[in-house]
Amino acid sequence: MRSARSRSPNNGSTANGDQMALTASEAKVLGALAGLTPTEGLTVRQLRERTALSAGTIRAGLHRMTYNGFTVSTRQSPVVWRASDLGRSLVASYPALREFMPPKVMR
Repeated sequence: MRSARSRSPNNGSTANGDQMALTASEAKVLGALAGLTPTEGLTVRQLRERTALSAGTIRAGLHRMTYNGFTVSTRQSPVVWRASDLGRSLVASYPALREFMPPKVMR
């Protein structure tokens, strides 16, 4: 088993190029964030409402995905989370992850 240190924080791949696997919870959170415009973001509370996951599960997933470059946060309070360009690219590249994106809503 590889340690977390072998993962590159920039691209979500391990040191030897293997793709990092997302948990189902992380996929739900990333899908919810990737379905927004690049300038929009969600708080943990809003993510909890959209994904039906616990706040602790969401926070743990967000921190892991931030370490791997898939999400970014603001420094304001409350913290607003966004999918990074890499996170959006990951969701767009893998059809299995797109199922976690919310359906497009008419505005």
